[in-house]
Amino acid sequence: MNKKIFRGGKVVLPDRVLEASLVVEGEKIAGLLHPGTELGAEYEVIDVAGKVLMPGVIDSHVHMWDPSPQNYREDWKCGSQCAASGGITTIIDMPLSVPPVVDERGFQIKYEVADRDSCVDFAFWGGLTPGCVGNLKELDRLGCVAYKGFMSFANPDYPQITDGYLVQGMRNAAEFDGLIGVHAENAEAAEFGTQEMAGRQGATCSMHDEARPWWVELEAIQRAVLFARATDARLYICHMTIAEGAEFLKQERGRGTKVYVETCPHYLLFDKEIMNEKRSYAKCNPPIRSRENVEKLWDYVFDGTIDVLGSDHGPYSDEEKVKNGNFFLEYSGFGGFDAMLAGMITEGVHRRGLPLPRLAAITAGNTARIMGLAPVKGSLLPGADADVLVVDLNEEWVFDGEKSLSKMKTPNNLYHGSKMKGRVKQTWVRGQLVYEDGVILVPAGYGRYVPKNRAKS
Repeated sequence: MNKKIFRGGKVVLPDRVLEASLVVEGEKIAGLLHPGTELGAEYEVIDVAGKVLMPGVIDSHVHMWDPSPQNYREDWKCGSQCAASGGITTIIDMPLSVPPVVDERGFQIKYEVADRDSCVDFAFWGGLTPGCVGNLKELDRLGCVAYKGFMSFANPDYPQITDGYLVQGMRNAAEFDGLIGVHAENAEAAEFGTQEMAGRQGATCSMHDEARPWWVELEAIQRAVLFARATDARLYICHMTIAEGAEFLKQERGRGTKVYVETCPHYLLFDKEIMNEKRSYAKCNPPIRSRENVEKLWDYVFDGTIDVLGSDHGPYSDEEKVKNGNFFLEYSGFGGFDAMLAGMITEGVHRRGLPLPRLAAITAGNTARIMGLAPVKGSLLPGADADVLVVDLNEEWVFDGEKSLSKMKTPNNLYHGSKMKGRVKQTWVRGQLVYEDGVILVPAGYGRYVPKNRAKS
């Protein structure tokens, strides 16, 4: 058994930051020791003096485009390497592959590709479409962590979940305590506003926030919550952007509603003016909002209303992002999950005083708990998988999209040129050094599938 002791750093635990040595035996965290405690010669010493040890990021919201004819945008090999470089040790992939994960066949096809190519661990969302609401128990048996539906219009391969089917899906999931996740935007209002803005003379890119305004999102959140209360379902709001939604969900949780809240780094790091600067390369749905909204959203990060940070990583080629010649008609979405943790350390920890345990909660601990991957994933406590990040909190650097390990290396990356303070130096997955200073150190396929509620410590 490989035995290691990480010595000289600080360890981020769920409730505090501790000066301690971290002991790893094989794939597991074996214990925490007082600084300077000696162990036998069979333990390899990893010097992390001046560094911080954090639990590996569990990215709750990833679109790998693989398997899919569009895997030229991102595949499991390049995507997982990119993830590791940003401190992500477990990818939770969305079901919109081709075929989608709506039944056992779709699941197995994706599993085979990820198992062959991923260098980090992985879990899967299952689908929630009108045609698969009867398959949720089957997908649960296969270990899917949650079920994703689009209340907004989606695409022909993955259609919108209309209200009746959403309610039925919630009823079915409630039978086994499954988690229903939704993209919460009123479909007709969002589409009407988008088409209207596309034809408006002089509309600027930042007016995407007006084409799909805050109330379009709030109405869908409120509707989903009503359905969840009526069916006693667990509900997960994906990539929530609005302070009004956070306040509503905070109140609902106070009433006992079983609802969880995810937001994305780009909604906390940028405001809508970034769309005027980077144009369609910064376009996503729901839109990036006003500076006033960004500031309010941070309050809900600090007070615990926002549970989870997910990247919504889903890059397109540069050509695809401008092919229609009209901002409002271009594809929505972009890559950048390798900038997520560094961006949050820069803006959250350094500029706003976000405590490291709170950052670890929204990037790892809460995700593991809500998605059914705890206690094996999500912390540096004894018994957990040794998914360990060695982080230099003080290294200053500039994110370069052309040096990303993503398949889409581009200066049009949303984060390109961003000044960062704080950098992942090493990424360990189950006790194995996967990434160090720009280099991937394991072969494709090192990553392992982590099914919901069946990972044993």
